[in-house]
Amino acid sequence: MTKTVLVLRFSAVGDVVLTAPAIAALREAWPDARIVYAIKERLAHLVEHNPNIDEVIALRDGEGPFSYASRLRAARPGVVLDLHGKIRSRILRALLPGVPKVVWHKRDFRDTLPVKLALRPYRASMLFADRYHAAVEEVVGRALPKGKLQYFLGPEDLAVADGVLRKSGLDPERPLLGISPGANWATKRWPAERFAGLARRALERGFQVAVQGSAREADLARTVAQHAPGAVDLSGRLDLRGLGGFIARCAAFAANDSGPMHMARALGVPTLAFFGSTDPSMFDFRGHEMLFAGVACAPCSFFGRRRCPRGHFRCMLDLTEDRAWGALEPLLSVGPRPLLSA
Repeated sequence: MTKTVLVLRFSAVGDVVLTAPAIAALREAWPDARIVYAIKERLAHLVEHNPNIDEVIALRDGEGPFSYASRLRAARPGVVLDLHGKIRSRILRALLPGVPKVVWHKRDFRDTLPVKLALRPYRASMLFADRYHAAVEEVVGRALPKGKLQYFLGPEDLAVADGVLRKSGLDPERPLLGISPGANWATKRWPAERFAGLARRALERGFQVAVQGSAREADLARTVAQHAPGAVDLSGRLDLRGLGGFIARCAAFAANDSGPMHMARALGVPTLAFFGSTDPSMFDFRGHEMLFAGVACAPCSFFGRRRCPRGHFRCMLDLTEDRAWGALEPLLSVGPRPLLSA
């Protein structure tokens, strides 16, 4: 009888993208298993073209836990792999009685309180993706080879992105630098004016530059574009389909610790990532570049903060434009790797 594995990971963009290696390892271990992925409807596109996933059951906006659990039960899971580990998934696990469950461990418990109280910096003891992988090994019951970080484009993703690029006066076939100055938390954002400096240098060398951001990040994107004449502001114009296609078209991508940054790495686009209040050692940057000032008080949080608790924000301000350009310029000559599509 085919075993059905129900994977729970509802958000956020980067966290979902980082589950791909674990899902690949699960598929390699159990090639005949039916893998069902539970995720928020607005993020479902992140996984629906992954060939290692057989079915996506999307949590609709406003849907209650009883309704959703009923739909999950209909998938007849033989095991639940909880890669979310928060209140929503705990409730759903309780509503799926009689099914074995494995829950990933996001971090060591001894880190939680001291870091939240800013008593000491956080240092990850394991890569984020490796923690997902460890949960898969617990499900399977043995050590497994690690899967690759990959993002699979849908057949329409490039077409959607190309349409937006052309309407904006950009040529999808010409070298393009993508810039993503946003992040959910203020302490994760390298100054927009410095991103503009990178944009100006790239434009001077013949690259097209496009600035990506959600509608809520429009002010940041606008600042970059205004300080770098010739850069194109795409904020609020790309849905998840278009975002993946846009990043895939980039020769290189410069971003903060954010979902788009992880998408770029997963797509094999040479990426420059800026880290300040969060810990870059959670992620693997082989083949990419990462800048971290390493000031004594950083990283000071797991997710970022609204403001610097010390008031100086040196973790980001100490990352100069010259240093950033020195890291980015070599990436622009590498170019993107072959694309993966469903």
